[in-house]
Amino acid sequence: MEDKILLEKDGALGWIVFNRPEKRNALNLAMWKTIPDYINELNFDTNIRVILFRGAGNEAFVAGADISEFEELRGNVESGKMYNETTENAFRAIRNSAKPVIAMIRGFCIGGGCAIALNCDLRIAADDATFAIPPAKLGLSYGYENVQQVINVIGAAYAKEMLYTARTYHADEALRIGLIHQKVYVDELREYTNKYARNIAQNAPLSISAVKIAINEHLKSPDNRDLVKIDNAMNLCFDSEDYKEGYTAFLEKRKPAFKGK
Repeated sequence: MEDKILLEKDGALGWIVFNRPEKRNALNLAMWKTIPDYINELNFDTNIRVILFRGAGNEAFVAGADISEFEELRGNVESGKMYNETTENAFRAIRNSAKPVIAMIRGFCIGGGCAIALNCDLRIAADDATFAIPPAKLGLSYGYENVQQVINVIGAAYAKEMLYTARTYHADEALRIGLIHQKVYVDELREYTNKYARNIAQNAPLSISAVKIAINEHLKSPDNRDLVKIDNAMNLCFDSEDYKEGYTAFLEKRKPAFKGK
């Protein structure tokens, strides 16, 4: 059976590909369970500097969770909790990845697909991309962490509108409300995203990791912030070979060659 999620490595870039184009890459439970494993594998691969998600085919990033499984796997409170724990594990793995994570979005980015994109650090979309979070049309509700992530990205005002109306947002509007960072033409999406990601990959990995830790801790409530973790990550940068390489390269007027050490 063909794998429904593919893992591809291209130099410093690690791609997680939703490979179910016949279903517009709708995520079944097995696919949700695979996401943390692939994130962990790419985090432990020292050659990988940036992790990216994309959907196979031309129609969708992810058109949502596979609703055909809901009656069996999400049909009541107990099974719903188990299903939600699986999806939350996937979102946390993306959000807490030590490496920057980018969603490259073409076509439908709906429901669970939009949630995946919102948990990525950066979102680049083609001009044909469409976004929606439709639980209100299904009689469902997102839990606290998911709602909080929507608010973190687009703010409370637009989060209310997006979740209350469950309507579709096209790429232009998604860019306007801050749901995506960049919008590009469809035929330029892959090349643009590759270049964008490789520019990040050239920077110091420990510095990016430290900044991501600081931002993620800031988004927590003040009582839950781990300031020691932030300090440790900053100190690791100062003690690193990369720090010496960075200022030496600046003085020598050359590009630094960071190693993540």
